[in-house]
Order: sequence, then structure tokens, then C-alpha cells
Amino acid sequence: MRGMREEKRRTGRRRFLLWSLLIGLTGALLTLSRQNAVLGKENEDLQERLDREIQAGIAEEIFRLHVIANSDSKEDQELKMEVKNSVVECLEKNLGEEADLEETRSWVLENLSKIQETAGRTVKNMGKTYPVTACVEKTYFPDKTYGDCTFPAGEYEALNVRIGRGEGKNWWCVLYPSLCFIDDTWGIVTGDKKEELKELLTEEEFQRILGNQAEKKKVRIGFKWF
Repeated sequence: MRGMREEKRRTGRRRFLLWSLLIGLTGALLTLSRQNAVLGKENEDLQERLDREIQAGIAEEIFRLHVIANSDSKEDQELKMEVKNSVVECLEKNLGEEADLEETRSWVLENLSKIQETAGRTVKNMGKTYPVTACVEKTYFPDKTYGDCTFPAGEYEALNVRIGRGEGKNWWCVLYPSLCFIDDTWGIVTGDKKEELKELLTEEEFQRILGNQAEKKKVRIGFKWF
């Protein structure tokens, strides 16, 4: 009888040690899991921060043109393209391809009434009575692809030309550098313009526009980040 009690005690101690070990391992796994989750969230937050900084750096060097249709009806979308053509022609005539960012912004700000009149005249000639507004403002854009270049989502300074209610699909291009004047077919952005973009941007920003995802994920410091 006494031997049986001793055996039960030994069995109980072994069981207790096994449960203690199991609880310890479970706790260690939970701690490791939490640490991995925290590390993963920190990496995700860091990548999002880097993406925001890269987009902000790109936005500092870009000036966009944005033409918003009255609605998505076929007629209003065709009107939008006619307005786009007249506005781009006006800008090209007065700016050309040589104007830098400040010259482009200054001319546009000083001639908003002229741009608005040009768009309004086109609307009237097309038999519509929609009001037209032209203004320069910070505008949120989703990811937008121009030829083989993709500009990341975020806020950009833009010349916004709104037709009527401004509730239709938009047309956009990059006014500076002057991609609007060379790529009406939305084909490949020329080598010269890519070189111009490369000179304006850091390596990270330039690679982001080209859509190099592997390069995008590398943590490399550009001069603008200082």
C-alpha cells in the first residue's frame, strides 16, 4: 500500500512537471507570437511611412492638370475631352516645354481667368451652358498611370478645371514636367522626359514612379529625407 502511494506521488510530480513545462512552452509561444505580430506591425508602419515620404517628395516636384467632366454621360465625356484639348493648347502656347516648376505655377496662377475663359468658350461652342471653374489647389489622386510611369496615390498641387457639377470621370496629365504636351496617346514616356524626372527626384522616388516594387521595398535614404 505504501509503495502504491509513493508511486502515485511520483506520478503526480511528473504530471505536475509536464503541465508546468507545457504551460511554460505555451506562454513562450504566445510571447513569441505577440512579438512577431508587433514586429510585423512595426515593419508595416515603417513601410507606410516610407511610402508617404516618397509620395510627398514626388509631389514637391510635380504640377498636375485635372479636367473633371459634368457627368459620365457620353456627351459630357466628349465635352470634357474638347475642353482638355483647348486648355492644353492654351498652356502649351504660353508655357511650352521649357518652363520650370515655378514658372509653370506662376503663369497658371496669374492666368486662371484666361484658362477659365478658354474652357468656358469651348463649352459654349459645343452648345452647353455649364459653368466652368479653374483653380489651383491640393488634390488627392489615387494611383495614376501615365504611359509606363505610375504616380503614387496622395495629394498633389493641380490646376483643376471643373465643368458644370464636376461629377464625371476626370482626365489628367502632368503639366510639369511637361508630359501633357508630348504624350496625348498615353504611350511610353520618352527617354528625355524620364531623364528630366530622374534629375528632379531622388532614386527612391524615381524608382517608385517606374513601378520597381523591389526597389521600393529597400530602405535607402535620399537627400530629401534630411
